[in-house]
Amino acid sequence: MSREKRIWYPGASYHVMSRGIRRSAICKDQFDYEQFCMILKCTMEKVPFKLHSFCMMTNHLHMQITTMTTEIGIIMNRLLSSYAKNFNYRYGYTGHVFESRYTSCLIEDPVYFLEVSRYIHLNPVRAGMVRGLLDYPYSSYEDYVLQKPNPLLEKERILGYFSKNPEEQYRMFVEGALSHAEQEMLIQKDIGEDENWLPW
Repeated sequence: MSREKRIWYPGASYHVMSRGIRRSAICKDQFDYEQFCMILKCTMEKVPFKLHSFCMMTNHLHMQITTMTTEIGIIMNRLLSSYAKNFNYRYGYTGHVFESRYTSCLIEDPVYFLEVSRYIHLNPVRAGMVRGLLDYPYSSYEDYVLQKPNPLLEKERILGYFSKNPEEQYRMFVEGALSHAEQEMLIQKDIGEDENWLPW
């Protein structure tokens, strides 16, 4: 199951969420998303970690990360502060872009690990932003199901849960009708997300 916040050891996996301050936008267009990915790549080169899944919504973002030799707090502070400086410069803003602190939940259970990736990828559909997951361009979902190469992603761990045709089996797991309500409620409780954080 998950544990919260300040527990860290090399190889620990986390579900991480960060929100725009006062529910304001952190991603307005394709250029912002591309800038975030560029800063994510630079951060990964300086403080290596594994990224398993992510989704950038208009006013918050989710990531599924496994640390290597750097504490999660250092990774997130570097990533978010770099992006905030870039974002403020582009729009002529000053002050905070993100809330005072990201939220992180330690993932210790293999089933929970897989459910977190599903939860992250379903965010845009749950928010009513798109009808189909492949209609949303700012997540790692299409990298999985369309087998698109993405040097930012470590896909083997998630796809390793499935034996034959793992990409198609993962798509069926994420989009299938089987209820995951109990796991979803647990993830929402752990990460502190509710309907108040749906994009406006």
